Amino acid sequence: MKTLFGLLLGLGLPAAATAAGYGYVEKPEPPPVEPDDTCVSVPSDAAVTAGVYPYYANTPEEMLPFRGVEPVYRYWTTRLPFLGPGRDYPPPTDLKSLKVGLLSPASYGPEGERGQRTRKGVLLAFEEANAARQAGELPFEIFEREDAPQWGSAANIAVEFKDHDVLAFLGTIDGDATHVALRVALKIETYMINTSDPDPTLTETQIPWLTRIWPDDRQQCFRLADLIVRKHGCTRIAIFRESSRPGRVGVMHFANYIRRLGHPPIQHLFFKPGDQNIGPQIAALQAAEPDAILFYGQPGDVGRFARQFRQAGIKAKFFGFDRLQEDAFRENAGDAAEGTIITYFWDPNRPDPKWVEFKEKYRKRWGETPDAYAAYGYDGAKLLIEAINHAGPNRFLIRDYLAGLDEWDGVTGHMVFDGRWDNIVPISIAELKGGQWHFQPAPPITKLDHQKLTQR
Repeated sequence: MKTLFGLLLGLGLPAAATAAGYGYVEKPEPPPVEPDDTCVSVPSDAAVTAGVYPYYANTPEEMLPFRGVEPVYRYWTTRLPFLGPGRDYPPPTDLKSLKVGLLSPASYGPEGERGQRTRKGVLLAFEEANAARQAGELPFEIFEREDAPQWGSAANIAVEFKDHDVLAFLGTIDGDATHVALRVALKIETYMINTSDPDPTLTETQIPWLTRIWPDDRQQCFRLADLIVRKHGCTRIAIFRESSRPGRVGVMHFANYIRRLGHPPIQHLFFKPGDQNIGPQIAALQAAEPDAILFYGQPGDVGRFARQFRQAGIKAKFFGFDRLQEDAFRENAGDAAEGTIITYFWDPNRPDPKWVEFKEKYRKRWGETPDAYAAYGYDGAKLLIEAINHAGPNRFLIRDYLAGLDEWDGVTGHMVFDGRWDNIVPISIAELKGGQWHFQPAPPITKLDHQKLTQR
């Protein structure tokens, strides 16, 4: 009986997966030689890409694991297609608006303020789009929901989006919530544009219903590793990060990168959000005598600890991620913030016409200066509006349009999408001098090989 059940299960699962529109592969194998498929009918807008994309977010070769061995198969250099039905579904006849979901972090949580800035960018984009609609065109309608701290809340919200017939949805910052929402997006076949989650593991499943326009922490990690080890010649590097999942996945690639460059971290210390007394950690750092410390955490916490480190006589150079650009870091660190070097997405003072125009519109609408969260929220909304205008109210054609993009331009700058639909645009750096951030240009933008991308 067990043998028969096992046989039926083995036969049934691949068939079920294939019927749902997703290829079933029990074990990764080297890619087979593709037959001539010139007679196969492929939808004109379908994102069935057989080209080769940059490997693992363009991580430098010397920082890749097992770089001396050529693997049998490299994941993420090609995109997974969606082969299911839906592209030929007739458009709904009773639509009164074009609904789009917005998943924001809880307003009372640690990401609440950033989520509100993202929301303002999204709202501004849809207000502009509705103002530009012509007579007879359906208006856009935003269906908003806030996530909750308990595990699984984002899944329920994604289902609610489907119940209210949203065409796609935007969000969110928290990695746990985004991971869960993405799994549901696969099941409900509703596209998700992520505008602010830096979690490097989010797209490793390569689910073909997500585009992330926010450059993830891999981009920042290898830029910081190169900066600290090669540019500044630091060899005794300590990591001081928040004890949380974002902290753990945020620095894990940095720790690996500096180890592959020959200088593994001499200390890897944690703190809890809101901690005041970090005496044991200070003692450990004093004993280790680092020449560089990488911070990861909320800017207010990091600023407070940076001041305490300097008061304790720790002379190491300070480095950090993009969030230290927020005012709370400088306010809490005081003079200890001077000389800190961080990674950031672009120079907020750059004279780019699109960026200048967006800043003016955002200030006029909300009475404040936009940051990266507001700008990426605006860009995510504009990209989704463009997809809906192109594809119409069909979730599958919207998916094809978004998943078929290799590059796109927004107020945040030029975006380049890899085989996991991650924006792999290079990251800038900034140093705090005289109480002001001084930004340096980012490295050249990766150019995709369009000949390879179009080969079948």
